[in-house]
Amino acid sequence: MPILAAMSASTLTPTPPASPTPAPTLGLLFILFAKIGATSFGGGISGWMYRDFVDRYHFLTEDEFMSALTISQILPGPNVANLALHIGQKLRGGLGGLVSVLALLVPPMILAVLLSIVLLDLGSISWIHDFLEGLAASAMGLTASVGIRGLKRSYRLGLWPLALSISVFIGLFLLKLPLVPVILGLALVGLVFANIHQKRINPKTAKPPAR
Repeated sequence: MPILAAMSASTLTPTPPASPTPAPTLGLLFILFAKIGATSFGGGISGWMYRDFVDRYHFLTEDEFMSALTISQILPGPNVANLALHIGQKLRGGLGGLVSVLALLVPPMILAVLLSIVLLDLGSISWIHDFLEGLAASAMGLTASVGIRGLKRSYRLGLWPLALSISVFIGLFLLKLPLVPVILGLALVGLVFANIHQKRINPKTAKPPAR
């Protein structure tokens, strides 16, 4: 019957994948990073970036963002500046990276100078301190949410990423060991485990037996 044929054809026809979100313009990229830099009181900038670029506008996938965050933490310099540079370069090339970093740093710097002038006269008002402490607490929540997402992503690889995270905490905060040797040593351990995991999920094709 025509109706059944049409139903079966529609069932067997695969649904085309959703088209990816087009990359933002340089203007939109500037506006987003300027807003993030100017409104992220108390820190938590990576959480604001995740909310805008992954959750709200879908310019990046979660894996892409977390990979960028990992790279930004490895490279020298401020993590948020590295992350903005990486995101901008990925979405709009080298000019996008430059625009992203400038938008993230310049507007909040101007705002911080203006606020410091105002707070010199209003610094004795108690509710202002309470307001800033509340902003800092919310920023900690955003940062923690990104950290939890990173742990969930790492858990796909097994328990060894969690073991490395605990080892960093023990080495730095309990044993008071120097930062650089701990990070470099555990980074090498992480490379070894990651290589083993990669070989397990992508085993080499067995060579055909010689005739």
